[in-house]
Amino acid sequence: MLADVELHALELQDEFNGPVAYGDRWLWLALLGLCLVAVYYLAVVWFTRDRSVRGVVSWTRADVPSVRQQHLDRIARIEAAVRTGQVPARDGHQQLSETVRSYVGAVSTIPAPTMTLADFRHQAPPALTEAIELMYPPEFAPDEVGQARERFDDALARARQLVASWS
Repeated sequence: MLADVELHALELQDEFNGPVAYGDRWLWLALLGLCLVAVYYLAVVWFTRDRSVRGVVSWTRADVPSVRQQHLDRIARIEAAVRTGQVPARDGHQQLSETVRSYVGAVSTIPAPTMTLADFRHQAPPALTEAIELMYPPEFAPDEVGQARERFDDALARARQLVASWS
């Protein structure tokens, strides 16, 4: 009977195994996967980055007389279009504002084409701010509120004066 118990104990020992370790290849595959993900993100950052040199702005001085004349001609075309009725006065205000902003942006370091009225009030010279303020309500308000027709002559004169005198 004792022999049967010992024999049975030996049979049980053969059935039980110790803890099974994971194979090393799974660890290496996991590390390789993490490395591939890291390389992917580094490649995306590297190949999609802006390659322009930061801090160095190449600024070429505009030919102010020719730019001035081009913008004065544009103002004259806007005036003619509004006077003949081809363009509504409200659109004329928008075009005048764009022309003044374009001129100031071309001949100075002021980023006028992208500035808001609040930006003009905080950063721009008073003459420019006053011109933009004159064009602003008719440019964005409905015709009956913005008084686009009534203010067009003043806006036109201010735009001409600003372009002619700004340097």
